[in-house]
Amino acid sequence: MIKIERGITFEMFKRKIQTKLKLSSCHVISRLIARILVGTNGRYHTALDVCDDEDIDCMISACQQQHHRNVVEIYVDVAVGETSSVVARPLEVNLSFSHIHGSDDDDYATREDTETDDDCDSMINMKGIVRVSSTQQQQGEATLPFWNISPHYSYINWEHSDQELDFVGMNDAQSWKEGDALYVGQLFDTKEDVRMAVKHYAMRKHQTFFVVESKATTYVVKCVNHNSGCPWRVRASLPKNADKWKIIKWGGAHTCVNVSISQDHQKLDSKFICSCILGMVKEEPSVPISLIQERISGQFGYSISYKKAWKAKQKAIVTVFGHTVDNRYRVFHWLYWSFKQCHEAFNFCKPIIQVDETFLYGKYRQTLLIATTQDGNNCVLPIAFAIVEGETLSAWEWFLAMIRIHVTNKAGLCLISDRHQSIKGAVSNPHLGWQPPNAYHVYCIRHIASNFNRRFKNTMLKKKLIQLGYTPSKQIFESKLNTFRSQSPEIQTWIDNISKEKWSLAYDDEGRRYGHMTTNLSESVNKVLKGARNLPITALVKATYARLVEYFVKRGETAMHKVNNGGRYCQKLMEAIEKNQQVSSHQVQRYDIQRTRFEVEEAFNPVTQRGGHKWTVILSTRYCECGKFKALRYPCSHVIAVCAHISIDFWQFVDPVYTLHNVVNAYSSQWWPLGNENNILQNTEWKLVPDVERVRGKGRPKATRIRNEMDWVESQPRQRCRLCRQPGHNQRQCPQQNDRNHHHV
Repeated sequence: MIKIERGITFEMFKRKIQTKLKLSSCHVISRLIARILVGTNGRYHTALDVCDDEDIDCMISACQQQHHRNVVEIYVDVAVGETSSVVARPLEVNLSFSHIHGSDDDDYATREDTETDDDCDSMINMKGIVRVSSTQQQQGEATLPFWNISPHYSYINWEHSDQELDFVGMNDAQSWKEGDALYVGQLFDTKEDVRMAVKHYAMRKHQTFFVVESKATTYVVKCVNHNSGCPWRVRASLPKNADKWKIIKWGGAHTCVNVSISQDHQKLDSKFICSCILGMVKEEPSVPISLIQERISGQFGYSISYKKAWKAKQKAIVTVFGHTVDNRYRVFHWLYWSFKQCHEAFNFCKPIIQVDETFLYGKYRQTLLIATTQDGNNCVLPIAFAIVEGETLSAWEWFLAMIRIHVTNKAGLCLISDRHQSIKGAVSNPHLGWQPPNAYHVYCIRHIASNFNRRFKNTMLKKKLIQLGYTPSKQIFESKLNTFRSQSPEIQTWIDNISKEKWSLAYDDEGRRYGHMTTNLSESVNKVLKGARNLPITALVKATYARLVEYFVKRGETAMHKVNNGGRYCQKLMEAIEKNQQVSSHQVQRYDIQRTRFEVEEAFNPVTQRGGHKWTVILSTRYCECGKFKALRYPCSHVIAVCAHISIDFWQFVDPVYTLHNVVNAYSSQWWPLGNENNILQNTEWKLVPDVERVRGKGRPKATRIRNEMDWVESQPRQRCRLCRQPGHNQRQCPQQNDRNHHHV
C-alpha cells in the first residue's frame, strides 16, 4: 500500500509504485489501470487508464465521491524490454483528502486516447483478477477487510483488450437520475433521457457542446472546444436486443476555459426547463413564472427570460396533465391578441399605457385585461387585450410580458394602473422590462382616493385628495399636502406610505404622464365593449377588430382633411392654446440678457378674486413654476406671455405628439376585410376545448358589476341665482331681473 495526496504528479506516482514493487531498472511500467467504484450506491466498478497528471486528479476526485472509501486499487502492467509481462500486479493506494478541494461532481470513466467513433472503447477484460498475496506486500501493512477481491478473480488477460468491458454488476447498472454524474455503462430508458442527462451535465459545468451524430441507435456529442484540444465527449448507443441506452464512451473532464460569462445558456431551452419543473407544475399548476425563473437561476446559475419560462410551463402542463385529455384537444388557459396596426400607431401616440381589467358575462368565469394609449387629439386607442382567469400575479406578468414582446420595447414608458398587488408584483419583476429606465409605474388618483375613502370614510377629504393629485405646482402642492396631513396622525401615515412620484402631477418632473392622472382611457374602452362582453371569445375578438377599423378610418380621414386645409396641430391642442392666449395678459419681467429667465405676474381679477400670482419661467429648460408647461408638454399662459414679450414663436415648445402629422401617421395603417370565414383553413390536428373548472355556477349571471363609491356621483349643492343668490333659478329667470327691466323701461 502506498499513500498519495492531491498534487502528486504522474511521474512521482510511477516512482512510488516502482519503489513499492521493488522493480529493477530493466522493468518499465507500461500501463496503470485504476479500479474505481461508480454509481450512487458504490456497488459497481469501472476502469481508468492512468496516463498523466489529469488522470491522477480524476482518480482522486472519483474516490472522493465515495465517502466511505479512501482506497483505490491500481493494476500495474510491467514490461521488460519490448515484451510485456502477462502478470498484472494489484496495488492498493491510500488516498489522503486533507488537501483536496475538488468538486464532488467530477465525472469519470474510461479514458480515450483516440478520437475514433468506434462502437466500443479499448477496455479491460476483468475476468479473473488475482490479488497480490501477503508475501508480495510489505510486512506490517494492514489488509483492509472490505477490500478483499472475490476468489473468481484469478488472473488478468490483456489478449482481448479490444473488446468492450462488462464490469462486474455493470449489466445491472442504475439508470440515470437528475444530479447523477455521467460514467461509462450508465443506463437510460430512452434517447431523450440521454440528451437530458448530457444537458444537465453541461449546465452544472457551465460548458456547452455540439451534436456529432444523432441516429436511431447512436448519440454522440463533443465539447465545442474540441478542436482546441478539450477531450470531453460522450457516446451513447442502444445495443442490439437491448431496451436501454448505454454510455459506451466518455473522453474525460473538460480542459477548456470559458472566455466570457453569459447570463443564459444556449442549451437551456424551454424543453429542458420543462423537464426540470415537472414536479413544480404537478404540485401547483398555477405556479408563477417568476418562481420558475428563480428555480432555474438557483439550480443552474442562469437567468432565463419570461418568454422561455412561460413556454416551459406550458409544455410541463401538457406533459403532466395531457394524459387525462385526448391529445387532439387542448384546454383553454389564456388568450392574448393585438393588431400590428395598433403597434405601429403607438409609435406616434403619447408614450403612456394604461392597463385595467373588467369581467366578462359569459358562461365561464373570465377576466378581460386591456391596455390603452391616447393620440395627440386625446382619442383613446386600445393596443392589447387578454382573457385570463382573473387578476392573478401570473396573469398580469404574462400580459405585461406580451406587451413588451409584441407591442413596443420603447424605453421611458409611463404605465398607469391601480394599486392592485398583482400588478405591482408583475411590474417589480426585473425580467419583464417595466422597471426604470425602461418604464415608470404610476398610480391612478381615483383609485387612491377610493382606497382612502374606504379607509377613513370621509368624502370631503377624498375630494381634496383628488384635487391635490391634480395640482401641478410643487409649492402649492406641498402647502395643500401639509394641510391634508394635519387632519390626523393616521391620515399622515397613510399618505406618507405612498411615494409622491406615484400619484401627484407636481412630482411628475419629466412630464411622463402628459397630464393623465387616472385609468379612464381603459375604463372608457370597457364601456364601449360592454355589449360584446357576454359574447363568445371569437365574437369578442371580432368586435375589437371591427371597432378598431372604425377608429382608424374615421380618425385618419378627419386628420387628413385638416392637414389638407392647412392645419398643423390637433383640435384639442388648438382649443387649449386659444384658452391660454385669452388669459395671457400678464406682466413680464426679464432677468437676463440671454432672454431665458423671466418673472410673470398674473393680472388680478376683482370679480373672481383670482390672479395676482408671480411665476418663474425659464425657456431654456422648458420650465414654468406653475407646473403646467412640463406636465402637459405644451405652453401655458405664462410661457405664451413670455414669448409674446420677446417676439418668438411659442409653437416651437409644443410636443410633436400634438401635431396632425403624427395623428395621420398613427392611423395610416391599412386593415383587411375578414372575408368569407368558410375559406379560412381549419386546424384539424387539435381542437381547443374550454376549461370546465371555470364554468359559472347555476343562476342568472351578473350583467354588470356592483358599483362602488368610485362610481357614485357626489351630491352637488342646488343651483343658485348669481343675482339674488336664491336657489331654484338662474340669473336669466330671476324675478328681480324682470323687475329691474320693467323699472328701466
